[in-house]
Amino acid sequence: MIYVLVGGPRDGQHVDDLPRGYRLSLGDPQPEPFAEFDTVRAVWFELDEAMFRSAQRRD
Repeated sequence: MIYVLVGGPRDGQHVDDLPRGYRLSLGDPQPEPFAEFDTVRAVWFELDEAMFRSAQRRD
């Protein structure tokens, strides 16, 4: 399965592993075809973005 990232720092990318800060889109229940793969949308959440920024500050 391929994830299409929506919003956030990686908007528009196609990835095979769901990165931190992204969650599956509940509004798109059916995977869409992309070449020979099925794709699902993964969306960026502001709450996750705030947590990501605070984790970077601690480093």
